[in-house]
Amino acid sequence: MTILKSLCSQGRRPSLVAFCLLSVWSPLSAQTGKELMADACYNEVHQREQNALWASQVQRRTADHVYLEEEIETVEGPIHRLISVDGHEPSPSERKQNDDRLRDLMQNPKARLAARKNREADEKKFGELLQVMPDVFLYEDQGNHGGLDKLAFHPNPAFAPKTYEETALHAMSGVVLIDLDEKRIARFSGTLTQQVDFSFGVIGQLKKGGTIEVNRIRLSPGIWKANSSKIDINGRIVLFKTISKQQNETHSEFKRVAPNTNIPQALQQIAGK
Repeated sequence: MTILKSLCSQGRRPSLVAFCLLSVWSPLSAQTGKELMADACYNEVHQREQNALWASQVQRRTADHVYLEEEIETVEGPIHRLISVDGHEPSPSERKQNDDRLRDLMQNPKARLAARKNREADEKKFGELLQVMPDVFLYEDQGNHGGLDKLAFHPNPAFAPKTYEETALHAMSGVVLIDLDEKRIARFSGTLTQQVDFSFGVIGQLKKGGTIEVNRIRLSPGIWKANSSKIDINGRIVLFKTISKQQNETHSEFKRVAPNTNIPQALQQIAGK
């Protein structure tokens, strides 16, 4: 006789039986924080392998100025067209500098090759970090918050970093929010809880207290993109070629870009506006 039949034969109501069974089985089937993070990282790697391309408007805050740009992702790396500076039309010198940069990308194969190499190097590093993320930290599940699971994290003492990026990541503590429907990272917020020295400070150093905050949104089923990122790290080393230690930007008005779009094709789109 099954457990269910045994309980029912004793006059138990089915709803009560189901509740009891769920109470017994839920803890056994629930994912640990590490397992949930592993699923989210796997899904992120899978999306990156699809090479989906998007265009958006980007607002960048730097050196006490606010720059609004059009960004178009390409298979060779993103391109940017300056729209405004501090809410105004770019000055003639700013416009010329922007046009000269785009013209160089159009006419100079070496410039496009450099952009492609930078993109490939960054994608490789991001992929490597995603693979180790579940092991870099120890995770503490802090519960469900409106469909997002909140995981607090801190360095895993058993993890041995092998790269500069892993070393910097391993020195962080913070919170990650994961969408439970699609198992995707919705927010990552971390703080360097200790100073990081590379080769005893000879190669570089990241000071304690630096922060990284990235918020992401769902654009379509299985497709998530960062819509805001803020990086404030003091030190003498750049983690990624296209990401600086001080960065504050937001993305909006996302639009799909045709697959396999290259830089000349994206520049032609810009020229037609």
